[in-house]
Amino acid sequence: MDSRIIPITLALKDKEERKRIEKIVESNHMVRLMADDAAEMGVLIYEPGDSASEDLPHIIQALESGQAEDVFLAGSQADPEILIAAMRSGIREFLQYPVQENDFRAAIMRTAMRNSLDVDASAKGRIITLLGAKPGLGASTLAVNLAWALNAPAPGRTLLLDLRSPVGEIPYFLDIKYEYNWSHLVEDISRLDSTYLKSVVAEHECGLHVLPGPPYAQRPDDHTLFLILEQLRRNYDYVVVDTAYPSDEQLPKEVEHADSILVALHLTLPSLARTSRLMTSIRTQDPDGDRRMRLIANQVPKGTTIGVDEASDVLGKPISWAVPDDQDAALSSLNQGTPVVDVCPKSAMTRAILTIAEELDSREKKAKKGFSMPFASLFGKKKQASDDILAGAIS
Repeated sequence: MDSRIIPITLALKDKEERKRIEKIVESNHMVRLMADDAAEMGVLIYEPGDSASEDLPHIIQALESGQAEDVFLAGSQADPEILIAAMRSGIREFLQYPVQENDFRAAIMRTAMRNSLDVDASAKGRIITLLGAKPGLGASTLAVNLAWALNAPAPGRTLLLDLRSPVGEIPYFLDIKYEYNWSHLVEDISRLDSTYLKSVVAEHECGLHVLPGPPYAQRPDDHTLFLILEQLRRNYDYVVVDTAYPSDEQLPKEVEHADSILVALHLTLPSLARTSRLMTSIRTQDPDGDRRMRLIANQVPKGTTIGVDEASDVLGKPISWAVPDDQDAALSSLNQGTPVVDVCPKSAMTRAILTIAEELDSREKKAKKGFSMPFASLFGKKKQASDDILAGAIS
């Protein structure tokens, strides 16, 4: 089902019913109320008046063009002619006055379900979460370089999300300046849509989008993080998440909802032991976790005493990729604030990371898509005062 927060626009003559619906909206986490003159409509709740015959063609046009996501008619009674014309045009809902909270919630749920069915699953972005069983395994380096590589074929279509705690370090890897972080989304989650998301996200000069973490902030609660992840899916081809496995071993949402779970490890006995426990934890809490989980032997030194095949046998799962150790390239990259794949394009480390990106990138050649732009005026008419937006709207 559609998990985002649905905008609501009211065009009602009855002031008491408007107040009633406003209170219902305030108490429902699935919806948020838009200002009368907002440049985003969402679900329009419209009370037909004397000028309904003039309004309805504009409303239907807005619905068919996508300017309105859905339309609910509202009133004390439905005019049969208006109701038939509305139904023929795809308007399915009528809210009877006085509007009851259960009726409103049911109508919103039906809209959300229809929207979910209309969205092609292949059109949603993929979440790739990188983590390790302990700090120091190079998961952040992998996340930054992988996001950079996935962004290269289609700049602006990949986002790097920093959920590492207590303090993320992604901005240092990219030498990127930013004003906002994901805590600003958490503070006003009811506003979360493509436009608000775009205002918070930082953009690197290469086109890679970054959503940094705040210093020493608590993680978002599960529901809030789920809303953020789903909104990111709607706006990007790939969302690369840098995270750390929590000490309480509860499966984080960014792991639970990941399409690919990439676990970084070292070819040492302590690392293999910790990785084995991490894998068991993921499998126990997520029956589908093993299918989505891929292992990366990272920072593999020359002449390692434990080989990739041996480590795979110990873990009972193939290691998908091995990234060679290249301290010189990694140090040069960090000091310059530029990923290894950019500053050292010929290094063995770069070649390994590009291979990972190529194998994970399932995109076909397609037109780029960006954030949806708000429409200029409510029904394509010249912008008017809010009480003139709809004939019959509250004055």
